[in-house]
Amino acid sequence: MQFHYVVGFDTDMQKWFVEFDTFGYFPDGNVYDYDPSSPETNYGWFAPGDDTPVEAALDDALVRILGYIVDTWPAPGVVVANA
Repeated sequence: MQFHYVVGFDTDMQKWFVEFDTFGYFPDGNVYDYDPSSPETNYGWFAPGDDTPVEAALDDALVRILGYIVDTWPAPGVVVANA
């Protein structure tokens, strides 16, 4: 099983961030667990929720951890002039 998230870098703030709205990037859900015997699972993608409490708790913990650690990543020193 894989949990997918989007990390971005804001050049104005020179700071990394986690995109918490995963449905903008993963419309079928941000968790991938392919089960070929179950064709109705959107090719393995799903959104953890009330019907998958273990996965939902892990997803919540993982995205929070990621949110904490991106604050420790150094800025690459990119300077972008306003156009």
